[in-house]
Amino acid sequence: MAELLSKSKLERGIRFIQKHRLIFFIAAIIILKHVLLTGLPIFAHPGADHDDGMMVKMAETLLNGQWLGEYHELTLVKGVFFPLFLAVNALFGIPYSIAIPGFYTLACVIFIVGTKKLFKNEWPLYFIFAVLMLNPISFANETFTRVYRNSLIAGQVLIISGSLIAVYLNRFEKNGKLTFWAVLSGFGVASLWHSREDGIWIIPLVLTVILICWATFYFSKELRLKDKLTKGAIVGLPVMMLILSTVLIASINYAYYGIYTTNELNDSDYTKTIKLIYSVEATEAVHNVSVPRSSMEKIYDAVPSLNGISDEIDASMDRWSWYDQDVAVREVEDGWFFWSIREAVANSGYYRDAQTANNFYKQVNKELEEAFETGQLERRKTMPSALMSPWRDEYWEELPKAFLVTLHYVAGYEKLETSVLESIDDGRNGLRLFERVTNNLAQYPGEATKWNDQLRIDSLNVIQSFYQLVGVLVFLLAGLAYAMITFLLFNKKWRDQYNLLDFWLVLTGLLLSAFVLMVGVAYTEISAYVAISYWYLAGAYPLIAAFNVISLYKISELRLETKKEKSQH
Repeated sequence: MAELLSKSKLERGIRFIQKHRLIFFIAAIIILKHVLLTGLPIFAHPGADHDDGMMVKMAETLLNGQWLGEYHELTLVKGVFFPLFLAVNALFGIPYSIAIPGFYTLACVIFIVGTKKLFKNEWPLYFIFAVLMLNPISFANETFTRVYRNSLIAGQVLIISGSLIAVYLNRFEKNGKLTFWAVLSGFGVASLWHSREDGIWIIPLVLTVILICWATFYFSKELRLKDKLTKGAIVGLPVMMLILSTVLIASINYAYYGIYTTNELNDSDYTKTIKLIYSVEATEAVHNVSVPRSSMEKIYDAVPSLNGISDEIDASMDRWSWYDQDVAVREVEDGWFFWSIREAVANSGYYRDAQTANNFYKQVNKELEEAFETGQLERRKTMPSALMSPWRDEYWEELPKAFLVTLHYVAGYEKLETSVLESIDDGRNGLRLFERVTNNLAQYPGEATKWNDQLRIDSLNVIQSFYQLVGVLVFLLAGLAYAMITFLLFNKKWRDQYNLLDFWLVLTGLLLSAFVLMVGVAYTEISAYVAISYWYLAGAYPLIAAFNVISLYKISELRLETKKEKSQH
């Protein structure tokens, strides 16, 4: 009797494990990942006032209830989400080495749950989750141990893409489920938008999903008009949430500083100043330099306000020219030019408050426009964003080449590495501030790496090496599979029988979104500064990884199904 009861319990246990095997698999991968990452020391660089140091100082002022602190030239130049993320984690005492992997883990779970309806069974979810969770972008130096906003990007992109796929797949389901996914995607979009100034690259995916859903609602014969309008409004929530978050942040900035904007690099009179300066026809062609010093001399002659601070501008350009690829040229590349102007205006005393700085830029803009109208300055076309360098004819040839280099860089996981990096002290207790805000120990200069940390680092680099070894080949095979699915899509029987349209739309969305980001980075590479680096491309890695797995799975499924059908006949 006892043996029968024991056997019955064992069978129930086996059935329970089989029923929940995906959950157990997910838990095992999560535990493995966090064992490898938890407690690793951060790389702290408090002296990086325009990057790492800025993020941590913003988080500190948020913790102190001072919003973003006193107004100066660096107050409203970068998104608030990452500092807010740091502040919330500091408030709850969550270490950075848990918070960042935890956020990415949550994003991976969201993605597989969001895409689950796409598949006939759960087997593809095992591969997708494992490939995403172990993706080297989630634990590389610049996107994990470094305390900077790029560490969130891969997770944010997974939340957005996974939620938007779920919105599309559940568009005819109950409104409660649809609302959940729409709100989640809205959070992802808003968080990415307010993390980086170049977050616009994800918007085509958002708008495309919304438009496709609206089109299917419009042509649906089963939905009543009221249901069409309700579902249409729900699907539009991501855009509404982005708008509301923008209004909220801009309103808080206005209350604190008297300027209604979320980010002065994207939307302010300063933005217009940079765009107008870029509009001045260059006097000479210099690689990655849209505004050579000879052009600045012409601008000084035509714009009294800038001429009045020309000494400060020249001195600032001297300092920023040291970041150029060719220091001997003594020009300022586009990636640093806008910083040099902002620094010069600050050194001239105009950043004592936002209104004074804004009034100065308004006057500069007025004088630049007058110079264009009178012919003192010749105007050229510029790109939509003030952060993008003006187009040159040679880019028609250079951009495709740079894109292919970027694509190979991402597909092959080039230059990704994990190590314990020594922090760079600023001599002002900056390392202590980083540790306090992140609840995580930093690696101090000259400090030896602990043996257990090195063992985990070596294990992570083994994973990275594997991805680097097979990355390009897997992407090529996935691309071939995608091409075959695209070809089969034109066969109505195959399209309907194997749900090819939904798969094709998902794959196309993932691939094109990654391509949009890669094109942007490639353009920056040829026009502004060295940009082909995994931290700027962090959002592309999970998209390509998901594309690879889903594409290869689907073509394998088609192969097995057709082989099975042939054997039955």
